[in-house]
Amino acid sequence: MNAVEVLIGALVSALPVVLGGLVHIAFIKRRWLSSLAKRPLDGGLTVRGRRVFGDNKTVRGALVMIAATAVAAAVCAGFVGDHAVVVEQTASPWRWGTLLGVGYILGELPNSFLKRQLDIAPGAPAPRGTRALFWVLDQIDCLLGIVVVTAVAGAPLPVPVALMLIGVALVVHPTLAALMVLLGLKTRVG
Repeated sequence: MNAVEVLIGALVSALPVVLGGLVHIAFIKRRWLSSLAKRPLDGGLTVRGRRVFGDNKTVRGALVMIAATAVAAAVCAGFVGDHAVVVEQTASPWRWGTLLGVGYILGELPNSFLKRQLDIAPGAPAPRGTRALFWVLDQIDCLLGIVVVTAVAGAPLPVPVALMLIGVALVVHPTLAALMVLLGLKTRVG
């Protein structure tokens, strides 16, 4: 796999997730499916007296992110055609997009669980000694979920593509967070 194929593979993998995230932002901003936004993924369960994931991980977020990423992957596949180095590994772009969306959601959960157990409120900064660590985790947790889910599903990302995605994630994720701050959906970027 040459450098151009690696870059295309990373972009083909990242673009549906980015587009899915933008659709999710629209759902938040427009308050669409608001009843599902009130349903936390953890159902209010606690461990050691602390919420498992917190109120920010919702049924709406999971459903919208998975569905929007699947649709985005199908649309993107129509544009990239034979250059879809990564998509070719799976039965269909719809399946690939679903795997990306599921991986994205599942990748966020361990980080949220850890933060709740350390009494870091949803959306709040980590304590000074761990702030840099949690910033990096916040940027790549979803990517780690995508790598695991695609591997378990029998459609693993090629290692060079996964490594390229780390660089892409370290740029795209903070950029989208800045967009969310501008739209009033978040109070801070990192």
